Amino acid sequence: MKRVFLASAFVLATGMAQADVGAFVGITYAFGSNQGIGFTVQATSTRKQDRGILAAGLSYHPFATGSKVGLPVGVGYQWKDAAAIVGYDVLLKSPVVSGGYVDTRSKRRSAAPSGEGSGGEGSGGPV
Repeated sequence: MKRVFLASAFVLATGMAQADVGAFVGITYAFGSNQGIGFTVQATSTRKQDRGILAAGLSYHPFATGSKVGLPVGVGYQWKDAAAIVGYDVLLKSPVVSGGYVDTRSKRRSAAPSGEGSGGEGSGGPV
């Protein structure tokens, strides 16, 4: 049953993802499982800033007395180069909260000049 839930969580997280998947690195805290603070790496559903996200990944709790590895899935919000995620760790069986760095892109991209037809040096126009 745990494998089915785990597979479903990953399919949901990746199926809703757009073509531009982001990477999240940060700290995490697992509630009520004596795991305490840990480090996490997660994939996010988008790299666009100022958006809600889905996330799934791997966490490591170096100071835990029991299992040190977790598998968090969750939802969150990301700003410019930062994100906060709340979710559930399916291996530790506890709620988790995470915060950290994510490489985002602005929603509004400025159009880069192509250099064609500008009439400048090397434009290939008439002399």
